Amino acid sequence: MVRTRNPELTRSTLLEAAGRVLQTQGASLSLDAVAREAGVSKGGLLHHYPSREALLSALALALVDRFRKRVAEAHARELAHGGTPGAWLRAYIEVSFTPEAGEEALCAALAPLAGHPDLIAGLREAQAFVVGAEDDGLPIGRAHAIRLACDGLWLGPLTGMPDLSPGARAALHEELLTWTRT
Repeated sequence: MVRTRNPELTRSTLLEAAGRVLQTQGASLSLDAVAREAGVSKGGLLHHYPSREALLSALALALVDRFRKRVAEAHARELAHGGTPGAWLRAYIEVSFTPEAGEEALCAALAPLAGHPDLIAGLREAQAFVVGAEDDGLPIGRAHAIRLACDGLWLGPLTGMPDLSPGARAALHEELLTWTRT
């Protein structure tokens, strides 16, 4: 990595490197491996992320932030096509059912860290954007049922529950979309 005085760029590079290492080594990743992957010294890594937990928490929060941004982009596209009630939830469904490349593997690698208190607190704060479900013009119970079904789609396999077959997954996707239009 080229030396830079841009701390945001450095942190971003470190998180990308951590994501790659995490996908190959799983939750047992080492800071040495992340530093090597990013092309920085271990001291340089520790300057930005003073512990392994801080690095992994930042990685998980970055994943949630990317998800949030993708929902916002999909919501803007929905609004451009009329913005009917359920537009935010349709965006949430679409993003939930179309993960970015490597996202599922990254989530799976982070799963063993799910009980870490700092990570839970950060994820709870980052997930505050889901109130969009309540302001989407659908009955609140239906809105939360849709959101929780999407969340369960992600959390199920990460917690050891069996994943849906492709056919069942497609059927759930269509049913949830139908619920946003009724």
